[in-house]
Amino acid sequence: MRKNNSGYTLVELSVVMALAGMIVLGSIAGATSLLDQHRINELSAENADAIKRVNETYAQLPSYGGLSLRQAVSFGAFKQFIINQRATDRVTVTHPFGGALGVAPLTGGTAWGLYLNAIPARYCADLLFQSAPMADALIVFPNGMDNPIGWSGSVVFDASVPAVSIGPSFGGAAPRIAKNLSQDDLAPAALALACTGAGNNFGLLLLKSKLR
Repeated sequence: MRKNNSGYTLVELSVVMALAGMIVLGSIAGATSLLDQHRINELSAENADAIKRVNETYAQLPSYGGLSLRQAVSFGAFKQFIINQRATDRVTVTHPFGGALGVAPLTGGTAWGLYLNAIPARYCADLLFQSAPMADALIVFPNGMDNPIGWSGSVVFDASVPAVSIGPSFGGAAPRIAKNLSQDDLAPAALALACTGAGNNFGLLLLKSKLR
């Protein structure tokens, strides 16, 4: 009589191990994606809160002149982020993706910007969509920048239009305007252009103006 062997062959074990590995990797990728989506949502919510607090503080003033990151923090902005040296002019704020941010007025003081650095490029479109309702203008900086306040020298504000443009002083890849002050919504073509070639990480500038 022929005897049946029990157990699994090496090939069968290999297939089972491969399938198990795929399931584990898929679970890890799914968890990572959910975590990053949570960070995007958290980032957008905190940005909206910061913009609201700054605008309420400056509502009765003619301009945003003198606005600084230290002042924004004192208004209660970015309270969910990591804040170092809070009560000094060397204050720094780190957002959920580990990048720095900066706050500063534009020339003339009728507009101000919130700049966020080191955001993974794969979330460019998602973050722009979430930021569009809260910002009068949006500018993407491919590969970001070292100085979170460095954007103020590269963005030109024309109060007569009103509109923003990119000045000649910026070195490297030129920033891309995804939404200008004259627009109410994101244009698909501008969104695609702003996110294409953003590098591994990008910087995002959200502008608010008293002229809107």
